[in-house]
Amino acid sequence: MSLSDLFPAKSLSRRVSSAVLEKAGFLLLLIYLLGGVIYSARVDTVARFPDENEYLKLSHNLAYGPGYSMDGVNPTACRPPGYAFFLAGIQFLGGGYYCFRVAQFLLLGATIVLLCGLCSERKLYAGLLVPTSLVICYPVLFYTSATLYPQTLSGFLFVLALTLVLANPRGLLLNAASGILFGSLILVVPTFLFTMVVVLGAALVLRFVRSRDVLVIAFAAFVIVGMWTVRNALCFQRFVPIATNSGKNFLEGNNGGATAYEAASNLAMKPYFANAERLGLDEFQSDFYYREEGINWIETHPVNAFVLYLEKVLNFFNIINVYSPQIEANVSVEKQAVMAVSYLLLLGLLTWRLIEIKRFPLSRRETFFLLIYLLSAFTSAIFITRIRLRLPYDYLIIAIIALNLSRRLELWMTASNTRNLNPTSE
Repeated sequence: MSLSDLFPAKSLSRRVSSAVLEKAGFLLLLIYLLGGVIYSARVDTVARFPDENEYLKLSHNLAYGPGYSMDGVNPTACRPPGYAFFLAGIQFLGGGYYCFRVAQFLLLGATIVLLCGLCSERKLYAGLLVPTSLVICYPVLFYTSATLYPQTLSGFLFVLALTLVLANPRGLLLNAASGILFGSLILVVPTFLFTMVVVLGAALVLRFVRSRDVLVIAFAAFVIVGMWTVRNALCFQRFVPIATNSGKNFLEGNNGGATAYEAASNLAMKPYFANAERLGLDEFQSDFYYREEGINWIETHPVNAFVLYLEKVLNFFNIINVYSPQIEANVSVEKQAVMAVSYLLLLGLLTWRLIEIKRFPLSRRETFFLLIYLLSAFTSAIFITRIRLRLPYDYLIIAIIALNLSRRLELWMTASNTRNLNPTSE
């Protein structure tokens, strides 16, 4: 038997091409992460945004102070604990600003690796090349990884949780691990509680999981969230599920002066803040006050509230945001233009995929990702919608696009190899 019988030329050429592209994808990811490490060293070692200061205070007090406290004296539940614990772990090991950012770029790289498995049940053609290229073409993910915001961490946990939900065969340990991840994700960004419901509902409908799987996943998630709830009950002698900023977030998106695109930058919140301060409300009373004000406005202005809700749903897909003067100084017009163009590119590639749905019907996974992405706009709109808050969900459309482009690249490479091996066929 000859060598050509063992390794047909066409098959060998295709394997060589795929192997070269896989190596190129791995190299591209390494270069991308190296760029993140270098960029992390060049960014000022100061908090550039208000939220960063709060996370730094919380994490510092977790690592070196009395615990989860903002002022270093009194315990608090003012923010979800997940991201602060993440930063505290790095601080406990001696890391600072640079290590925070490098850790987030490593999470970004891990998320890209996970995308390869998330896209398809079989090995993605060209490996890391396509998903890495798409992430590079969406630079807001790179920029956000250098900020002390929880979106990079939540994006990683979200993609990892989805990967486990789609994994088979399912068993108690896999379901428990999926639930623990969702619980951890909710402690980083509480609105993922609604996302978990959407994910499990869609997974059940599309038969990725069974009813008993859903019950175990949900139970494990609520155990994780419940542990923090018990901490709050012991500290404050009251029921605080996750954090005391949910009322504020709800009112920011549901009041008479709220607009879909301004969110937390809306000046209409100032009278509410002033009134809470005048009444001397603590963080728990303020949380209740803000939530009740939002509910009262919805009940007395149902039509306006519904219209605003729909506007917030549409704003989920917006290409620009309005920022407060303090934040706008760090978000230049050039950066906003890059964010807008890059997201339009993703939407254009997604539209291209949907246009050819008759030729290439959506797989169950693609349908799953698209359902979650669209329904997440409706769950996010309960509070506020922002580009930054949408970023973890954008991995879903990147996965759909990556699968489509990888399939087309494989077809193109196969056709190209065939022409090279059979030049007379032309």
